[in-house]
Amino acid sequence: MGDEVKSMRMVGALICLGVLVAGCGGTQELLRPTRSDKLYEAVTARGSQLVSVIDSRSHSTDRRLPLGVPTGDWRHIYSIVSTSLIDTDPQTGATRSSIQLQGTYQLPPATANGLPGGLSPNGQWLVVEAFDGSANGMPSSTHMLVIDTTTSRVWRKIDLGGYFRFDAVSNDGDRLYLIQHLNGKEYYVRLYDVIGGKLDDNIVVDKSDGNQAMVGTRLSGVATPDGHWLFSMYVREHESPFIHALSLDGPYAFCLDLPGHGYVDSGAEMHWSLAINRDGSRLYAVNPATGAVAVISPGANDAPAVLRTARFDKAMSVAGSASAANAAVVSADGATLVVGGPAGIAWIDTASLRVRAHALADWSVSSLGLSPGEQNLYAIGDDGRIAVISMATTSVSAKFDPAEGRPMSLMRVAAA
Repeated sequence: MGDEVKSMRMVGALICLGVLVAGCGGTQELLRPTRSDKLYEAVTARGSQLVSVIDSRSHSTDRRLPLGVPTGDWRHIYSIVSTSLIDTDPQTGATRSSIQLQGTYQLPPATANGLPGGLSPNGQWLVVEAFDGSANGMPSSTHMLVIDTTTSRVWRKIDLGGYFRFDAVSNDGDRLYLIQHLNGKEYYVRLYDVIGGKLDDNIVVDKSDGNQAMVGTRLSGVATPDGHWLFSMYVREHESPFIHALSLDGPYAFCLDLPGHGYVDSGAEMHWSLAINRDGSRLYAVNPATGAVAVISPGANDAPAVLRTARFDKAMSVAGSASAANAAVVSADGATLVVGGPAGIAWIDTASLRVRAHALADWSVSSLGLSPGEQNLYAIGDDGRIAVISMATTSVSAKFDPAEGRPMSLMRVAAA
């Protein structure tokens, strides 16, 4: 009997000790996840931009990589250091190769908050750009290099009079799509024939109404898995937002209007995100700050079109929250759209377009990522904290702060 009492007291003491340990976890507010993932987070720290590779279980940083544009399979990440293009292995941080660019070039921005782009959807072609001179407050000339990443060689050098920015390049490298800035607001979409070495005389127009000049600020973009279309999310000062659907097979595009207002009239319009399902059959545009969601057909055999729109419970306030690079993901089965914003995370049923769950209501979420197998959803807060959420139950299993810097985007989640 005495031994039993002692045993029970020991068990009770261990339980109390476990409660105390769980209650004083430092930056870890909840239990650590049982599995480990590697989070590739783009951050700004001490005046520079980089990619921190963070272990989701230990909360430690394994390595830091130069910020660049990754290939879809994440076997390469391309960055520019001084006048060199560096190809880094994201898995190890080792330099695969280096190319001298014979000048000062930069990677084109892919998002409003500065994430770099410039790659074709298949990762074979990379475009870098440079500008010089000044005319009417804009560069007077543009210089671009088209680089074949398979041979690590500059394939074409392009020099243009006026101010052009990269928009997209086709998978075969033959067609380069450019934004030609006319003034501080209006621009044309132009096609450059890389093989022929000349700018097409025709302007890439909106086939739905024939408009040539466009106005708007690009927030982010997503290409279809087959590389035939690029969809870019645009907002305008005093008009409704729209999606620019650009064909990468020919010189035409469609502008798909979305419900909403101008971002000058409502700062909530800066929170639109795009997400595409795995087979590329449905694209979603969603804004948790305004409560708007749209389902788009990418137009595999027809013109892209908005199939339907809906409204859901929106954030009550967006004060102090910044626009994100992109904060939406679609589950592998295509049944759930998850979006983060100024009032946490919402799970949206893609069939009914109704919200079925919420989480992190007191967080302003700037980026989301799904683990391989989709057991966990990772959310990055504007303040740099990271939350681990179960996709099955939508419950938060852990919160921690890696203290890596100001978050830009959760670029990738990989198995450890």
